[in-house]
Amino acid sequence: PATQAGTMFELLAPSDAEPITLHERDWRRYAEQSQSLIAELDSKARRAAAANQADFWQQRHAWARDVVEQKTPLDVPASEPDYPQLNTIDRFINARLAEAGVEPSPLTDDFAFLRRTSLDVRGVLPTQNEIREFLADESADRRARWIDRLLNDPRWADNWVGYWQDVLAENPGILKPELNNTGPFRWWIHESLLDNKPMDRFVAELVVMNGSRYGGGPAGFSMATQNDVPMAAKAHVVAKAFLGLDMTCARCHDAPYHPFKQSELFGLAAMLNRQAIKLPSSSSVPQTPGGRKPLVDITLKPGESVAPQWSFVSLTQTDLPASALRSTSDDRERLAALITSPTNDRFARMMVNRVWHRYLGEGIVASVDDWHEAEPSHAELLDYLGREFVASGYDLKHVARLILNSHAYQRAVASDESSESSAGRLFASPKRRRMDAEQIVDSLFAVSGKPMESEPLTLDPEARRPVTTFLNLGVPTRGWELTSLSNERDRPALALPVAQSIIDVLAAFGWRDARPNPITERESYPTVLQPLTLAHGSVVNRVCQLSDNSEFTELCLQDVPLDRLIDDIYLRILSRLPNSDERAMAEALLAEGYEQRRLPNGQFVMKPPLRTAVSWSNHLSAEATTIKLELEKAARAGDPPSGRLEASWRERMEDFVWALVNSPEFVFVP
Repeated sequence: PATQAGTMFELLAPSDAEPITLHERDWRRYAEQSQSLIAELDSKARRAAAANQADFWQQRHAWARDVVEQKTPLDVPASEPDYPQLNTIDRFINARLAEAGVEPSPLTDDFAFLRRTSLDVRGVLPTQNEIREFLADESADRRARWIDRLLNDPRWADNWVGYWQDVLAENPGILKPELNNTGPFRWWIHESLLDNKPMDRFVAELVVMNGSRYGGGPAGFSMATQNDVPMAAKAHVVAKAFLGLDMTCARCHDAPYHPFKQSELFGLAAMLNRQAIKLPSSSSVPQTPGGRKPLVDITLKPGESVAPQWSFVSLTQTDLPASALRSTSDDRERLAALITSPTNDRFARMMVNRVWHRYLGEGIVASVDDWHEAEPSHAELLDYLGREFVASGYDLKHVARLILNSHAYQRAVASDESSESSAGRLFASPKRRRMDAEQIVDSLFAVSGKPMESEPLTLDPEARRPVTTFLNLGVPTRGWELTSLSNERDRPALALPVAQSIIDVLAAFGWRDARPNPITERESYPTVLQPLTLAHGSVVNRVCQLSDNSEFTELCLQDVPLDRLIDDIYLRILSRLPNSDERAMAEALLAEGYEQRRLPNGQFVMKPPLRTAVSWSNHLSAEATTIKLELEKAARAGDPPSGRLEASWRERMEDFVWALVNSPEFVFVP
C-alpha cells in the first residue's frame, strides 16, 4: 500500500493491472483470479516436469493397446428392440434385463439428471444459471455435452480425492506427524486427478514412493510410523486397492477365510522394501510350548526372512518386456508394472468397477475391494469396460464418460425399495444414494457462495518447529482438505472452532478424521445426529445467513418478481422448481414487504477479521484460552447480516433457505 500521507490506498500490483476497489466482493474476485493464475502456472510446471517421462509412458500405453488388440474380440449382445439404449453399455445390461423379463426404469427428468451428474462428477450442486442454460438448449445431444462440460471442470479432481484418501488410508496428523500416521500425500492425489494422469502412472508413482514425504508427495504414502513392518501395512493397502486382494488377516498369520499365506503378503512388502524382510515376533501369533494350538495356520515363523516376490501368478506372470521398466533392479517399479500390466486383467476391471460402483451405487462386482469368490453380475460388460480403460491409456475420465452417457446411469431411481430390490443386480435402475460427507459440505458452501474461512490447519502457525513435529496443511477450501485437529484432550487454547464446525458435519455423515485402515465404503446408515447437525450446527447457520458475502443476498437484491426469486432459490438448493403447494407456501412467507426489501441507503457490512496470536508455543497461557473462546463464540455467531436488506424480510428469507437445506431431499442424489 501507499505510505505517504494523503495518498489513496493502493494494492501493489503490476503497472498495467486494473485498480482494485476496496470492497469485499471485488477483493474476492481479485483473489479468485490470482488463485486461478497461480493454479495455471503450477499446472504448466507440472506438465513440463512430466514431459521428460512422456516417451516411456507412450511406449507403455502402445504395448497395452497391442495386448488388448490381440485378445479375442468380445461378443457384444445385439440391441433389444423393446429396451432403450444410449451406448454399448446398455446392450450388455439390456440383454440380462430381457432374459429376466425385467423392465428398466425410464430416463430421469432433466432436473434430477443435472443434480445427479453434477454431484457425481464434480461434487457440488449445479447453479440456477447452469440449469436454466441447459433447459434452454434444445439440441439432441445436450446431455452428452453437459457431461463433457462436467468432466472438463477442475472440481472433478476435488470430488475424487476423498474417495482415494479412504482407499489408500491417507492419514496425516498436524501434531506429531510421525506418530502412527502417513504423510499428507493428498496434494499429489489431487494434482494427479487434476491433470487426468493415466491411472497406471498414478499407481506407479504411488508404489515407487518418490517425492516429498511431508509436503504432499507420494513419499508420504511410505510413512507408517509406530508400525513394526511399515511396508507390510503398505502392501495390504496396495493389494486391496488395485488387485481386490484383502490380505488383512495375512498380516499376522495365514488367512483363515482367504487363500493367502502370510509369506505372500510379506513378499509384496519385501518388494516395497526393496530387500528381504525378517518377520518380527510382534507380527505373528505367539505360540507357547505345550500350550493350546492356535486356531489359525502359522507357516511363517518369527525371525524367518522373506525375499521380494510376486506370488499371484494367476493374475499375471512375472515376465515383463524390457520396455515396461525404467529400472530392472528396482523391486518397487517391478511391482507397479506387475499390478498395472495389460496382461493383468484384474487391475483394469478393479478400476472400472470402482467407477461403476460410485456412479450406480453398486458394483458389477458387489464387493469392490475383496474379489475372493466374488462373481460379477455382468462379466462381459466388466471385460468390455476394462478393455476400453486400457486401450484409452488408462484414462479414468474415458470410463466415466462411457458410464455417464449410458441409459443405465441416466435412469430414474426406483420409486420404492421393493421394486429396487426385485430387479436384483440387473441395474434396471440406479441405487438410491446419499451424498458423500464432502459433497454435503462442499454443496452447502457452494449454494451460499461463501468461502469456508477456516483457520489454517496447524497448531504451529508461526512455523517455529520442524515438519517432523508439526504439519501445516493450509487453509481448506474443499471438504477433502480437512483432517483430524489433534486435540483429543479438548484443550480450548488448541481449538480451531471454524474447522471443527465443518468437521462436525463431515463426521456426522461418515467421514473419518483418522484413516488407520483402507476402506472403500463408509458407514452410510442414518443417525439422529445427521439432521441435528444440519438443523443446529454452525455451518448451516452461516450458510443460511444473508450476509454481504452470500449469493443468496445478491439474488434477493436483484430486480425480479417474487416468483422468479423463489424459483432461483429452489433451483440453487434443490435443483428443481417448486410445485404449486411449495410455491404458495413460499409466497405466503415472503410476499409481505417484498417490494420494500431493498434498503436504498443500506450499507455493505464487512465481517471483521478474526485474528489470533495463539499457537503451541503460548497455548498454556490463560489469555490464549480467552482468545480461543472468543473465536469460538464468533464462529457460532456466523456472519453479520447484510445492511442492504430490510431486517424482518431478510429473516424470513433466511428461514426459507434453512427449510430447504434441511429438507430430506437435500442430502440425497436423485
